[in-house]
Amino acid sequence: MHRLTSIVIILIFTVIASCNKKPNNDNTLFSNLPSDKTNIYFQNTVKNTPDFNIFSYRNFYNGGGVAIGDLNNDGLQDIYFTSNMGENKLYINEGNLKFKDITQTAGVADSNKWSTGVALVDINSDGWLDIYVCNAGYRSQGNTKNTLYINNHDLTFTEKLKNTASMKMGTQLMLLFLILIWMVILMCIF
Repeated sequence: MHRLTSIVIILIFTVIASCNKKPNNDNTLFSNLPSDKTNIYFQNTVKNTPDFNIFSYRNFYNGGGVAIGDLNNDGLQDIYFTSNMGENKLYINEGNLKFKDITQTAGVADSNKWSTGVALVDINSDGWLDIYVCNAGYRSQGNTKNTLYINNHDLTFTEKLKNTASMKMGTQLMLLFLILIWMVILMCIF
């Protein structure tokens, strides 16, 4: 009993002592940059309605996705965000963590879909990253087809799965696509 009391006292003392330590700001790895500095204005907002909510769609609060990669081969990492109830966004890095929203001119908004994830991959082996967006959602919502945007090398993209029946699976998540990509990579290596 005495041993247990000693262990509890040591644990309590350790917790109290660790709460009093001031953080060392010299070793900060990340800092929060405001939107007016980065020009990134994205928010994935979901709104409950009587017909569409957590009770009618179990993945209602799963969220969207984000992918980072160099889409224009300039050596800077660009960002693509997916949204559940809004417009997906593509931000091109202009350097010094300043970004430009080129969603409309690039043609990659996918605003009428419930996007759950995104992968940047050079699917056609041309040296330029393409965008694969996984879409899901409540079936009565309509369009749950995934989207593959092929990079045109000029900051525009062409949708290639527009009339393809094989990508109308509906409620899948990114896992299936990632498994397929890894299978292709492994087949190329071996």
